[in-house]
Amino acid sequence: MGMTVHQVASAGQAILLLQPELRPLLQYLMQEARSAGEVARELGVPLARASYLLGKLQREEIAVVERVEARSGRPVKRYRVFPTWFIPYEVTAAETLESFWAAQLGPRMNEIAGFAARQLQERHPVWGFWLSQGEVYSNLEVGDRRGPARDLLEGDEPLMLTVGAMQLAEPQARMLKRRLLDLFTEAASWETGGATEYTLSLILVRGSVE
Repeated sequence: MGMTVHQVASAGQAILLLQPELRPLLQYLMQEARSAGEVARELGVPLARASYLLGKLQREEIAVVERVEARSGRPVKRYRVFPTWFIPYEVTAAETLESFWAAQLGPRMNEIAGFAARQLQERHPVWGFWLSQGEVYSNLEVGDRRGPARDLLEGDEPLMLTVGAMQLAEPQARMLKRRLLDLFTEAASWETGGATEYTLSLILVRGSVE
C-alpha cells in the first residue's frame, strides 16, 4: 500500500496547523475552496476576521488561492488548504513528546469537562466528589450530598464520566480495544442530521491513573 499524498509542515506552518481554535477553519478549507465571505458565515465571525485568518494561512503557504472569480464586478479569491499534512515533532516548539501530545489533548479535555459540568447542572445546581476506599485503588466519584450520582451516570442519561484501571493480559487489552472501536464505528452509523451532538472520548493506555 502506497504512502498517502501529503504535505510536510515547516515550523511556521506547525504553529498554525496545531492551534485547536483554527481546526474548524482548516477542516472547512480542506473540503473545497472557499471565499472570505463563506468563511465568515461558516465560523460566525466578521468578514474582517475571516480575511485576517485567511491571510495568516496564506502567508505561511498553508492556504493557497485556488481560483479568483468575478462577482458583481469585483474579484473574489477562493482559498483551499491541502487535505493531508504531516507535522514532525521536531518542527514544533514542544520540549518533549509528552508536552506535544498534552498541548493537543488538554484543550479538548477541558472542553469536554465543560460539557459534562453543564449537563450535570441541568439536573442539580450543586455537585461535589465522593472519595472512598476501593479494592485496589481509591474511588473518586461525582455526586451530591446524598451520595455518588451512580443512578445518573450508570442509568439512561446519555452522560458517562468513567476512568477505571484494569489488570489485563495483552490479548485481553487488544480485544477490549477492538470492541470499543467496533462499537464506536457502529454508533457513527446511527447519526441523524440535525440531532443533538455528543462527544465520545476513547483512551486506552498502558499504566494506571490513581
